[in-house]
Amino acid sequence: MNIGALLIVLALAATATSTVSYFMVTRGYQRFASLARVSYYYFTVLTLGAAFLLLYYFLVGDYSYKYVFEYSSSQLPFFFMIAAFWGGQQGTYLLWMSLLSILGFYLIFRGKEYTNYAMVFYGLINLFFCTMLIILSPFEKLPVPQADGAGLNPLLIDYWMVIHPPVMFIGYASAALPFVIALAALFTNRYKNWLTVVFTPVIIVATALAAGNIMGGFWAYKTLGWGGYWAWDPVENSSLVPWLISLALIHGIIMERPNGAMRKTNLFLSISVFLLVIYGTFLTRSGVLADFSVHSFVDLGQNGFLISFMIGTAILALLLFFARFTSIKGPSIDMSVTSKQFTLIFSIWALCLIAVFVLAGTSWPLITGFFGQAGAVDTEVYTRISFPLAILMGVFMSFAPIVTWKSGSASTVFKKLLLPAILAVVITGISFFFGVTSPSYLAYIFTVSLALAANLISLVKFLPGNMMKAGAQLAHFGFALMLLGILGSSAYATHEKVVINRDDTGNAFGMQLTYQGMANELTTPDNELLLAVQDGGASYEARPKLYWSSRMGGMMKKPFIRRHLFYDMYFSPEQIQDLSEDRGVTLKRDQSVQLGDYFLYFKEFDAQAHSEGAAMRFGAILEVQDAEGNKEQITPAISFEQGVMHHEDASLMAGDADHQVRLETINADDGSIKLTVSGLTADLPQDRLIMEVSKKPTMNFLWAGTILLVLGCLVVLKHRWNFRVSG
Repeated sequence: MNIGALLIVLALAATATSTVSYFMVTRGYQRFASLARVSYYYFTVLTLGAAFLLLYYFLVGDYSYKYVFEYSSSQLPFFFMIAAFWGGQQGTYLLWMSLLSILGFYLIFRGKEYTNYAMVFYGLINLFFCTMLIILSPFEKLPVPQADGAGLNPLLIDYWMVIHPPVMFIGYASAALPFVIALAALFTNRYKNWLTVVFTPVIIVATALAAGNIMGGFWAYKTLGWGGYWAWDPVENSSLVPWLISLALIHGIIMERPNGAMRKTNLFLSISVFLLVIYGTFLTRSGVLADFSVHSFVDLGQNGFLISFMIGTAILALLLFFARFTSIKGPSIDMSVTSKQFTLIFSIWALCLIAVFVLAGTSWPLITGFFGQAGAVDTEVYTRISFPLAILMGVFMSFAPIVTWKSGSASTVFKKLLLPAILAVVITGISFFFGVTSPSYLAYIFTVSLALAANLISLVKFLPGNMMKAGAQLAHFGFALMLLGILGSSAYATHEKVVINRDDTGNAFGMQLTYQGMANELTTPDNELLLAVQDGGASYEARPKLYWSSRMGGMMKKPFIRRHLFYDMYFSPEQIQDLSEDRGVTLKRDQSVQLGDYFLYFKEFDAQAHSEGAAMRFGAILEVQDAEGNKEQITPAISFEQGVMHHEDASLMAGDADHQVRLETINADDGSIKLTVSGLTADLPQDRLIMEVSKKPTMNFLWAGTILLVLGCLVVLKHRWNFRVSG
């Protein structure tokens, strides 16, 4: 019996029962209330049971299951066996549904008058995921159980793989809460307490998506070796867009709290966050962007069902929204330039505008594909559009901690801005001194620095005792610092390419780099290059990684990063050029060669094949004679174990450690070998390293800003957990 598949089917039955029961409660049949809640408990237990069962299969290495076989192996460390759970589509859907099952208790216990209707809509979402997990079952069996698995993609064997996906999927799952709460409010046409219920989930969405995007960017920066942290890839954009909308929604909720303004907008944004998550799922998991994204999943046969759910959900939500549109009333908004309403509403528009542009660019291959040849938007387009909007956001963030709900005099506002403006001028002047001469970049630095200074000054006022009320200022300060880091690290990064022979020295950015070879063979997983770096008075060893991955069928690289206060030094290997063609001597069987005072005679091959899974060894039996006529027989060899090649060198004569004979290559076609003898064959380098070294300014500003941004969101979440309003 396939217990895992049975648990998913039972979870489907439980959530269907819960959904129908909650619907009956909304129709006035209160006797179904207990069944609705209990069946949801069963749904949660069954879902989590399926998840823990799959995790158990990964930990014990049960390779009779196709999904476990495809994403795990006995060679994986413990934490990566756990991370392999969400290495593919099936596991991520089960993770997503598990989180949904847990988050549903927020609606049950804190949903107030919206609980019953919200749980009906929430149940429809859970029904979708249950059905998807039946279509794409992680519990599908292989026809023949395997002894070991294929393992994870080498690029995923990183500790961020353990943390990043769960955090991102917390954001995705949480997006369902504002969606169903908004639908419940629209269906009942009651909005008095909807902000009380919706605010906390919105902050969770924004916090989790912010943290997930930041982790993904840092992971790419430290792992992929291309030198960046954001490539405007569709998978990246699919999580960026709902995050931007969630930020806009937070600002809209702040607008609505005092008197109900912006209610229509907030309801629409609550719906949009979830719809954008589902649309992003379609773009990245349907295979439609396989030619345009390095992260995109291939279609596993779920497209029709996924598209149907996406379209059906959008139609339901939008019909309900527009049916209630005229009945939702709200007061007029104070659009005085010196009012908080003005600052908030333009911040909302700016965030939504960036989201719309990014969404259009991400969807461009799909749009153009309808009219002919599909094409992608160049990354420069994203930069050109987002740059002026970032300047605009800097202005609004500068006013945010200064303006009040009631319009103040312009002189009062500008008086409060005087000190931040002075600090911004100082920062801009320092930037100009260090070479920033572009007027647009200087304008960017000034406005972002103005926001930085204004929020820092406001933040200080909350210290030490009221820090829990300063979440907005902390988040804005972090966001501004992040924007400064983005400009410096992207516009002013410099690169130098170096080519260094083994045991030779090259130069980059005034540093002396000595390439000392490799820690292992190129075919060894995680093989490291050995670089001795002399940087002024500092000396250190850099160990970037370059190795061949048989799973990926290509070379993998991971950079080495040396962090300084104001910049990062980024060592990214590109290629190892094998120079062995110019080294050593070639011999066929029964041929000999003189090297110095020695004669080497190639007698025959020595091949030893061992049991399946063990090493395969190929040796060359050589007869060596010195000047005195002494003869010895040696057998240098090459062995292969699990796809990794190892050289087994032999001393030329017994006790002669200075002359090591290495079997470099074997040519099976003509029965020849190539040998090198240390100290006797041509003294040419064994290989040559080609590497790019980059100097990336303000990276610490960027990462510190992102951390503060997330901390600010967490402070807001903590402060607002028991938030109440009167609507």
